[in-house]
Amino acid sequence: MKKNLLLLTGILLALVSSLSSCEELMVAKPTGSSPEKNFQLMWGKFDTHYGLFAVKNVNWNSVYTGHLPMAQAARTDKELFLILSSMLRTLNDKHVNIYTTSSELADYNSGVNGHQPAQEDFLFDAVRDNYLDEYQEITNDFGYGKLSPDLGYIHVSSFKDDLSVFKDGMDKALKALASTKGIVFDIRDHSGGSDHVSKYIAGRFAESKKLFMTSKKRNGPDHNNFDDLLKWYVEKEGKSQYTKPVVLLTTSRTISAGETFTFAMRENDNVTHMGATTAGAFSDVVPFELLNGWIYTVSVGDYRGSDGKSYEGIGITPKIHSVNEKADVLKGVDKTLEEAIKLLK
Repeated sequence: MKKNLLLLTGILLALVSSLSSCEELMVAKPTGSSPEKNFQLMWGKFDTHYGLFAVKNVNWNSVYTGHLPMAQAARTDKELFLILSSMLRTLNDKHVNIYTTSSELADYNSGVNGHQPAQEDFLFDAVRDNYLDEYQEITNDFGYGKLSPDLGYIHVSSFKDDLSVFKDGMDKALKALASTKGIVFDIRDHSGGSDHVSKYIAGRFAESKKLFMTSKKRNGPDHNNFDDLLKWYVEKEGKSQYTKPVVLLTTSRTISAGETFTFAMRENDNVTHMGATTAGAFSDVVPFELLNGWIYTVSVGDYRGSDGKSYEGIGITPKIHSVNEKADVLKGVDKTLEEAIKLLK
């Protein structure tokens, strides 16, 4: 989820209403805006909505007991921020964030124990400027081109546009790249979006129907309250399928719907996964607001691969490991992409 506080605030009510079947806090909602009351509010929302306590093997009641005295003693926003950050650090979840309204306090991400640093192992501009003979931009996050007359390239950095955009875009891309003997599909800077887009695009490379993921979401106050298990299948989608070799590139910044897409693509026999292990954050998230105006996000689902295992906090390991060095990237050199090209030749 992009760190856009205004957007988060705007969609807060709509997203919360989507989980209207969930119970409210197990204790009365606090009033006022003291550090203790904000702590109780956040702890309670995670207690009734978070979907990964079992996966993370976290005793949430113990977390409350350990942090409550500190919250009761806190007097400033900085002290509150440190307490909430410490509480959420226990979850080690890259989908769990705190977005403050303070110019003196940074935002917080549980999975990286603080603020996510800038990506240093991939730069799309370097690929576009130094490796592509031609590139057609469909949106700011989606485009295609050629690495050579017989090798295609597709880059997608998010699945946040409407599915129709990707349906039309993939029609254009696969038509333009139909004569190639292989495609590099690059999601090394993928920030997430819709799992339905993940499913659809992976289906443009499918020859058969295969299970690629299961998911379930919290729907009640008990930590074991979930909706029925939903099974996700990759299967033929759209006007045509590209069944020649494909190399899928990921990094540790490939997250959320980029990872569910990786799940789906790996089920296609023509796809080879190369790069670095993905971020390890799959679940949908819901934003909530503290009494002091800060926004925080809660992972509400339990997503698993076709093998039934959870990869939360672990990520998906590629078949072929390859990570760029920062010095090479700054010089416009993408050695991982070069390895992918060799594999397809």
